[in-house]
Amino acid sequence: MLEAEVNHRLGDFTLDVDMNLDALGVCAVFGPSGCGKTTLLKTIAGLLPAQGRIYFKGQCWQDQHTWVKPYQRSTGFVFQDNRLFPNLNVSGNLAFARQRAADGGIDYEDVIETLGVRPLLHRAVAKLSGGEAKRVAIARTLLSQPRLLLMDEPLNGLEQKSKQEILGYLRRLIRRFELPTLYVSHNIEEVARLCDQMLVMDSGRVIAHGDTATMLQSMNQSRDSDLDPLGAVVYTTVSAHRPEYSLTQLDLAGHSLYVPMQSELTEGQTMQLFLPARDIALATTEPRGLSIRNSLPGEVETLHDEANNRVRVAINVAGQMLFAQITRQASEALNLHRGQRVFALIKSVALD
Repeated sequence: MLEAEVNHRLGDFTLDVDMNLDALGVCAVFGPSGCGKTTLLKTIAGLLPAQGRIYFKGQCWQDQHTWVKPYQRSTGFVFQDNRLFPNLNVSGNLAFARQRAADGGIDYEDVIETLGVRPLLHRAVAKLSGGEAKRVAIARTLLSQPRLLLMDEPLNGLEQKSKQEILGYLRRLIRRFELPTLYVSHNIEEVARLCDQMLVMDSGRVIAHGDTATMLQSMNQSRDSDLDPLGAVVYTTVSAHRPEYSLTQLDLAGHSLYVPMQSELTEGQTMQLFLPARDIALATTEPRGLSIRNSLPGEVETLHDEANNRVRVAINVAGQMLFAQITRQASEALNLHRGQRVFALIKSVALD
């Protein structure tokens, strides 16, 4: 679907990428600051000329004979700084995108309703909060009818509540419109909650690529991993909604998990869930008489000693990996060892 073999030199930095993403979905471009994530997106969009070739869905955007201009590539770019027109109100910003867009399947009403933009339509851009401005910027980009969405750390600088809300909006919209997306971030929780795949970069090169769950498992089990926070992606199925408790019941290989109500999901739908290691406690016997309702039986796969008297524990739960970060004292008191049967305890509020 997206092939790129590009080389670009800027001062002492060189971008040297050769990638082939067959089924793009939502793919994170992940790595430390300065590794080339934004530069890669700009070369794909045609905003930064680079040597090499770029093909999207069989169409040549760039090679030694061809150069398709940025506005002809049908990409939508969400920048960190929103880039809304201050002389136009929200409605005017959205109209600007619609008037210049080709015909497409992204519906105006769907976008403004799902992103909660309708109450903002007559507001001046200067009167928007950070989260509101970001939602308007995303709406404007979607209304340009892109075939490929490029997002450059779109949640950077937002407070946690706004981040969680916008991630929810993005999940629904991207999947509804089946919009291939490259999502730049160095925040592992954002990546885990939104992205199907990860493209890991370092020093201008792609060093790894795979589905998000597998990539996180590999990183978490590496002794050199410095991810913060640690955590794992698991795949669950919606089994029921419990509105009387404002909870949704999920099924993970026959085991139930309860999360805050996800009313937009239907029974039988798959839900990608991020379980932070910091929010998982371990027990060696089946717990009783606890307020924590989520208890998953599993088996210790590995234990890695870490700094600050911590131990990283990998737990296999029905073929899916979870990670817990506990103190060395707790590990020794529980006498944890590989192959041991344990119970992973997870608070429902940690899964919001």
